[in-house]
Amino acid sequence: MTEPTVGGSTSRRTFLAFLGAGAALTAGGGVLAGCSSGNKGGSGTGRAESVDKLAGLLPAYMAYASVKPDLPAANGGSPGFTKYPASLVRGVPEKAVASGKEVTAMTPLWAPLPPGLGNNSFYDANNERIGAPVKFNIVNGMDYGTKLQTLLAAGNVPDLVCIPGWEISKLTRFDQAQDKLFEDLTPYLAGDKVAKYPMLANLPTNAWAFSVWNQQLKAIPFPGVGLPWVLYYRKDLLDKAGVTPPKNVDDFLTLGKELTNAKKNAWAYGGVTDELVRAYGAPSRWRKESDGKLVHKFETPEFEEAVAFTAKLFKAGYVHPAVVGNKDADQKPLFEGGQILIRQDGTGTWSETLQRQLHINPSFDMQAVMPFAHDGGTPMVPAGDPAGIFTFIKKGLGADRIAELLGVLNYTAAPFGTEENHLYTYGVEGKHYTKEASGAPQRTALGNKEAATTYIFLGGRPSAITESQYPGYVEAMHAFETESLKHREKNLFEGIRVEEPSKMAALYQPFDDKLQDIYRGRRPVSDLKAAVKEWQTNGGNAGRDFYAKVLSDNGR
Repeated sequence: MTEPTVGGSTSRRTFLAFLGAGAALTAGGGVLAGCSSGNKGGSGTGRAESVDKLAGLLPAYMAYASVKPDLPAANGGSPGFTKYPASLVRGVPEKAVASGKEVTAMTPLWAPLPPGLGNNSFYDANNERIGAPVKFNIVNGMDYGTKLQTLLAAGNVPDLVCIPGWEISKLTRFDQAQDKLFEDLTPYLAGDKVAKYPMLANLPTNAWAFSVWNQQLKAIPFPGVGLPWVLYYRKDLLDKAGVTPPKNVDDFLTLGKELTNAKKNAWAYGGVTDELVRAYGAPSRWRKESDGKLVHKFETPEFEEAVAFTAKLFKAGYVHPAVVGNKDADQKPLFEGGQILIRQDGTGTWSETLQRQLHINPSFDMQAVMPFAHDGGTPMVPAGDPAGIFTFIKKGLGADRIAELLGVLNYTAAPFGTEENHLYTYGVEGKHYTKEASGAPQRTALGNKEAATTYIFLGGRPSAITESQYPGYVEAMHAFETESLKHREKNLFEGIRVEEPSKMAALYQPFDDKLQDIYRGRRPVSDLKAAVKEWQTNGGNAGRDFYAKVLSDNGR
């Protein structure tokens, strides 16, 4: 699950529009645009290499099919499962940690903290299967970047560390930190060596390619279909108001007026800035003009139009004041409480929100707005990266311990239809969930309290839409993915793994700071031109030359 920028921040979105470049655009060799040896974690001068040339570092793909989907994947999207299998497959027969030694891990969570080890029967059940207690240090997702900065600076990392790609883009000297602190997994997983871990071997090759830093396989990827975000709306509340979701930007303005009522504590919008940039047709990164020149998203007229329109929404008072005051405000409770009616967030938010709300408010209904163009024409959808979150293993633990930890990550990579996946997602039947007549699990009060998304953050598993216990969700998400991916942006750098020059990577945050001021009326929209000029002078133009050479070197 990719957790997006909650205030419309370009820094995180640069990753997500990041997840933005289905090219292997990375920062510091990861997923983002922006890490450097000087300021952020990537290569100082930048690097680029065809993904084909990384083949010797990557695990061989060995498919593991546990259950046939009801809705086959289409246009590169996820398969959908409209019912739960009558029986589950045991995917990992042996306990991962033969020594029984405690495993330490740090993961984010965008939800209330569950009870800890020793007071959590969900942990007990999973740890029994793993063969050792997994002691989680769970950090509020909104504070995760700050915690990572401190952790990596101190150098005292746990056995397993989950690092979302959007945080990598902000981590100082991540390139050096990952080299010093995390194990090179190439000797354990490259080629057929991954066969020892069949659930990891089932992860797609293109996701593994994003786990390479400095010619070493350094992490377990969290695969995805590359949709950076979804624009969600409260269908129950829009239906009550007698209005429909937007199909162009004129609708956006109309809905802003119709849905905003400060006296009733209701605002039409939360963070929607990236969705509007998409709607206006700005590229996620670079566009090649007819004369062969590369033009960055920031330099396009479409981007300027989107910024001006977004500023208009803020000025009109249609954006929730919490978002106006803080681009990183936690919008989830505001959306779920009906104070925000339309907002963008990551794809995983949909099912997680239904889990929280339906047992409290059975009439709660959130849906996805299908991608639209600003003028109602054919939309463009940014192509995201095939992996957006990574799990690293502490360096220097020795081959036997590394093998045990890979075994833990093999367990957490088990796909839908396996006993392991069901256990680390829902827990124990009769305790953490009960079965509906359809076979779908429904969480009990104890399940809601204990079974948090903890093991899920220890590396990924093949993308699938499975939560059929929420009526209509699987079909709706499958339809959204299928339609959205039909309009995927053409990626100039498809199949090329790029580590962005540090000088360019360091420009995103200062630019975003100015952008946030423009949205909120603290600067005039006319200041955008000066901000773009500064971006060009301070490294953007050099970045253009770098990317142009990457294309030329690859015959493009």
